[in-house]
This record gives sequence, C-alpha cells and structure tokens, in this order.
Amino acid sequence: MNKFPYAAKYIIVMLIAGLLNACAASSVLIRQDDQTFSRAQQQLQRTEKTVDELKPEPSERILFMQAEGFYRYRFLPSERSTGKYLAEAAAAITDFPGFQSLAGSLGLQELRFRAPDSAVQLWETLLELHPQTRLRPLTLYRLGWAYRSVGTQGLPRSSPEAFNELIKEQPNSSLAAFAKEAKTVPWKSKETAAVRSLIPGFGQMYLGETRNGLVRLGIAVAALVAVAAPAYAAARGRHVSPLEVAAGLGGLIVLSFDFTSSYDDAVRGVVRWNERAESEFNRANPSAP
Repeated sequence: MNKFPYAAKYIIVMLIAGLLNACAASSVLIRQDDQTFSRAQQQLQRTEKTVDELKPEPSERILFMQAEGFYRYRFLPSERSTGKYLAEAAAAITDFPGFQSLAGSLGLQELRFRAPDSAVQLWETLLELHPQTRLRPLTLYRLGWAYRSVGTQGLPRSSPEAFNELIKEQPNSSLAAFAKEAKTVPWKSKETAAVRSLIPGFGQMYLGETRNGLVRLGIAVAALVAVAAPAYAAARGRHVSPLEVAAGLGGLIVLSFDFTSSYDDAVRGVVRWNERAESEFNRANPSAP
C-alpha cells in the first residue's frame, strides 16, 4: 500500500486533480429554490420573535441566537460528486496526505452535519454562564432535540436529560408538554451508527436503508474474498500469481474505501433521520417553538 514510488503518487495526484476540475460542476452556494433552507430560515425567524418576546439580556439573546443559527444551518445536500469519490479512492490507494485533506474538503455537507455539535456547545455555554436566564426553558427544549444528532463526546447532558430537566423545572408549561411528547419520538444515534458501521452496511440497515446496506455489505464481502484468496493460497504453500496478488491489493483498497464511505454515510444519515423526525413533529404541533 505504501510502496508506491513517489513519482507514481505524483502522477496519480495530477490525474485525479484534473478529473476533479472536470467534475466540479456544482456550486457550493445554497440554491435559491432549496426548500429545506427556506423552511429553516422561516423557523429561525419564528424563534427570533419568541426570544424577543421573552426580553432576555442582550448577551444572552446573542448567544442563544448564535446557537440557533448553527442548529438551523440546513440545506439540501447535493449528491456526492464523482470528484469526491475519486479523491477518496486516491487517498485509499496512495495514503497521500494531500488527498486525505482534499477528500474531506470536497464535502461541504460535512459542515452541515456537524452543526448540531456547535449549537449544543453554545447552548450549554449559555446555561453555564447565565443559569437563571429567561431563555433557560427554551434552551433545554432545543437541547433535547439537538443532542440527538451530536457526535462530540464530553458534553454535559443527553437528549432525555435535557427534556427531563425542562419537565421538572416547568411542569405546567407548554414547553414541558411538548417535551413530554418529543420524548416519545423515535430517534437515531451517531454512536450506534458508528459502532454498527464497523461492518460496512450495518449502519445503513440501522437507519432503515436496507438496500443501501446490503450493497455495501456485498462489496465488503467480495473485497474480503479477494484479499483472503491469495493469503489462503500462500498459507497452503501454493504459488501465488501476480494477478492474484494484484487482486488482493485491489481488495484491500476497495475494503478501505467501502468502510470509510459506509461510516461517513451512516453518520450523516443519523442527522437526516433525526431532522425528518423533528420536522414531522413540528408539522403535527404547529405551535411548538
């Protein structure tokens, strides 16, 4: 894997870079007709009105709305480009650091799917700095939803804890009633998806994407067979042909790519799944903040 001559790596870099330029047809800007973004903006405006009605201190308002802005950073992700897949494949083949960086930089949606982590950090900071803020009930309510999509470790609460704290502190409020109902809404966990993705495809099956998961699992099994066949032949003392060696190396590359892409897809899928669940809840409860 790491025995490629430097010149060969450089040639691959140049070839892939050219292909990336040819494939970079889509804009990184959010499209004007993106309904996901439009709904997020409308929700942000409603939240801003609710916050202003509570008349919090200016510093508290700014911090809350900064977190809300991160949480409402939603748009319809474009399909992963051919260039993205090529960069990931090149990274797997060459282990070239530049490709590792390039493969990540081509996916703007990665920022979107990590936005809940930023929102939670800011809302928790608000509660730490201003424990008696008028925005506390609304903040706990938001945290109850946002924690479902975080991947960062070490944060002080979880989704059930935030909802439970709100219910305990404001038992007769409308927010508490929404929190009680929200607790019954099914949700998915990034941690669970990541653990299941140790076997490519299982993370997709966890999200209900059975066909997608089976395809990824099938690719992994085929790659493992390609890797195991020459190893088994060598263990039996049989001569291994160059073609079998090449097939084994190819299997390793495919397996690495399949594992990485399956993991990334499953983790992003958790956020999409939870966003759909929250949207359905809000449609059923139009007065929810």
